[in-house]
Order: sequence, then structure tokens, then C-alpha cells
Amino acid sequence: MVDSSIIDKFFNPKSIAVIGASRKPYGAAHTILSSVIYKNYAGDIYLVNNSACGEKLYERPLYKTILDCPKVDLAFIVVPGKYVKSVIEDCIELGITNGVIISSGFKESILYDESKVKLEKEILALARENGLRLIGPNCNGVINLPTSFYAFFGPRLKVQPGHCSYVTRGGTAGGFILMGSAQFGRDLGVNKLVNIGDACDLTIGDFIQYYEQDPLTKVIGVYTEGITNGSKLLQILRKVKKPVIFYKSGQTTAGQRAALSHVGAIASAETSSIYQGFITQAGVIPANSLEDMLDLAAAFSHSVLPQGNKIGIFTFGGSLGVMMTDAAEKHGLNVAPLKQALIETLNDLLPEYWSHSNPIDITDGGSVYNPSIILKLFARILEEYDSLFLITPVFENEQIWDYKKGEMNFRNMYREFIKQNVRRYKRLTQSASGAPNQNTRSGKPIFVLGEYGKISDLFYKHGIPLYESFEQMAKAFAGLLLYTKVLKKKKIMNNDGRISLDII
Repeated sequence: MVDSSIIDKFFNPKSIAVIGASRKPYGAAHTILSSVIYKNYAGDIYLVNNSACGEKLYERPLYKTILDCPKVDLAFIVVPGKYVKSVIEDCIELGITNGVIISSGFKESILYDESKVKLEKEILALARENGLRLIGPNCNGVINLPTSFYAFFGPRLKVQPGHCSYVTRGGTAGGFILMGSAQFGRDLGVNKLVNIGDACDLTIGDFIQYYEQDPLTKVIGVYTEGITNGSKLLQILRKVKKPVIFYKSGQTTAGQRAALSHVGAIASAETSSIYQGFITQAGVIPANSLEDMLDLAAAFSHSVLPQGNKIGIFTFGGSLGVMMTDAAEKHGLNVAPLKQALIETLNDLLPEYWSHSNPIDITDGGSVYNPSIILKLFARILEEYDSLFLITPVFENEQIWDYKKGEMNFRNMYREFIKQNVRRYKRLTQSASGAPNQNTRSGKPIFVLGEYGKISDLFYKHGIPLYESFEQMAKAFAGLLLYTKVLKKKKIMNNDGRISLDII
């Protein structure tokens, strides 16, 4: 295991150097530098450009070599690949222990230039011999949002600090994660993100172990295009208690070829089936896309964990209930029939024309606008089911915004109604243990179908995940359920001191 203090210096450096600093506005060096400055990094910044020595960039002097700089915690190397080795030698001479090689032209060139693969091996041997740890090459950088450290070759976005930390092989994938996390309407932030590119030195497993110890990280996301040293990674993942959302692309023959030329990730025709076995044994939550990863991250960030797969569906329209049922059953959820006792209870609370079955279809929805029965209604359903899926009108549509009742705009009425109900829903998801009004607290998750926007933010802030499609909703809940099973198995595994190959 890599000492956490070594990796911590990548996320919390007291000083950085950008070697290859440039005025080119869209180049990697300038993008990283401008982001670090505009995001208000608090440490010292040193710039190196041997052809512009003596000039200034962002009011900072440009040094000829890194050897002319004071002590540096972290070096970003953004020079042509053929010069990287000599820069590494200078970093070692200065006593730098952490480096990020943004430069490309190494292992990912395996299809057409073996000499560049050899060069990467030489750089790694030199670094390890002298105590220099590396991220990259062919990577995009590092982000630590709680400390405003945004050293990333990618979009500079207004992403709020959160509890999800990511490690990716592909840099653009990291950018997509940032964009998805910045999307307004689901209160999903980022804690830390690192793109390791070709990963010649520090690996996915090293950062997973670091995130496992990081108190600000609650959810770990992994994107990769290949798995190297799978047995070691498997051992690491088996010990991790935090949820790990794992997405590996390159599962088709064409995708494997693309992965090889992108980050030098070697795959085989058997990769897909081996990967499925790896996922099962590792006890991670598989994602099939980056969208999946973000949906799962939102669920783990905001929801309580389910204890079973039996769900009750509450809907304002019959067809919506049917579609939700299909999606739920497809992902292993159980839309179980209502028991007679529950039907009788609901008869007292709902219009006589409600569906009398699960999904619970109330058509016009009039009764749930009565705050006095909402908690009683949903609490009773949650007594029988492991979770409640609400298919409710959480949509900012034209009718709502145009309609006025007297002098009051219905927009404000609607939002106030949603606010009041969300608070009630939150109480339902909280544990009843030691709490007032225990009969309205189930400790069970509630999921909502709706539209991302200002209103959906209210749900997320109160611990109620909201999704825009039936498929997203069902898959995210299934991910939570899988993690519940993983935790139970890992607890058994820890009790008897053995590591079972069949975690799930």
C-alpha cells in the first residue's frame, strides 16, 4: 500500500510548478494554470519555460528550469514527450517527490511506436529509484474541490464540493463527470478527482485505498478502459467498505482496440466475461455508462440504504405505473401485490376509484394534496414495502407557470406545496429509533420520478433521490440494494476472518 501522505501531497500541495507553462490559451499547460489561479489555489505557483525565461505570465516570473525554483511539492510536466525524461532528472535533483506527467506519447503509442513504450519504462525506473511518485503520463490532472485546488486539463466548471471522489484512466471521462456533477437539479458535488492516464506508476487501486481513508469521501467512482494487475486490485476492493461504483469501457472487440490506442489498456476477447467475474468477486457496483455512474453516485450520496427489493409504486397515472413496473422488474425489484389489510387502509385514505393494486394509481391525485394524510398514507405503505417509488407531478411545465389563482401565481403555490411535502418525505426516510413521531419514520428510501431543475434540488437536499426516467430510477435503486448485500457478505467475511471468492 502506498503511504497516504504521498498521495495526499497530490491533492494538498503547498506549492506547485507548471513545467512547460505557455501562453497558448487552449493548451494543456495554460488551461491547468488558469484554472488553478481562477479557482483561488492558496499555495505558491512557479512557472517554467526555458524559451521565455525572464518574462511573466499571470504576473509570475517564468524560470528557465525547475532547478531555478524554490522548493516545490508537486510538479506538473507539460512538455513534449521526448523532453520528459530530462525534466524528471531535474525534478529529482531538486528533491521533488510528486509529479504529474500531462505529456502524451508513451505507452498509448504501442500500436505504432515501441520506442515510446520503452521510454515510459525508463522514466518509471528513474523515478522509482529516486523516490519520485508519478501520475500519468498522458493524463489530465488533479482536483480537490474542498481546498479549491483545480489543476485539470478540461472544462473549468462551477462544481460544488461533495462527497464523491473519482479516479479515471480517461481524461475526457473525468471532464464528463465534472459536467454531470455540475448539472443543476440533483445536488451532486465532487470531493476529489484524479485522471491517471497511462498509469505507469500510481494505479487505480492506490487511489481507491486513499479514498477509503479520506473522511470527506463517502462514495468512490472508478472509470477505466483496462484492468492491470487484477489480483492486486481485487484484494484492495474486497477490503473497501465504502461504495465503489465501477465502470469499465472497452467491452467490445472494437472498444478494446480503441482502449489500446487511448491509454495503452490491453484487453482480450475474453475481457467481458472475465470482467463480469471480477465485478462479482470484488463487491463493487457496476455501471454501464458514465451517466449510470452519476445516477448511482446521486443515490449513494442522498438516500438511505434499502433492506430488501420489495417496492411500492404510487402514481398519478396508470400507464406510468405500468412502465415503472417493467423497469423495476427488469432490474430485479419486486413490485409485490398489496395485502388485503393494506388495501383496506388505503380505501379509507384514497378516492374509491384508486387501482386497488400495486402500482397504487390514484389518477387525479387530489387526496395527496391534503397534507394531513400524506405521512399516514406513505408510512402505511412503507410498513409493508422496502421502498416507495413516487411517480408525482414534479415538472416545471408551461401550464403550472401560466396559471394564476386570484393574485397569487401558481408557480409559488406549487413550489411551496413541494417544499412542504419534501420535508414530510424526509421524515419518512429517517430512522424511527429514538425519534419523535416514530409512527411516521420508516428508515426506508423514497425515490421520485420528476424533472431536474430548481424543484428537484429540494428533493436531493432532503435525502430524496429524483430521476428523469423509469430506467434511471430502477437501476439506481438496484445499485443501492446490491451494496446492501455486499455489506452483509463483507460483514460475514470479516467475522470469520476468511476472504470468500463469492462476495455477492
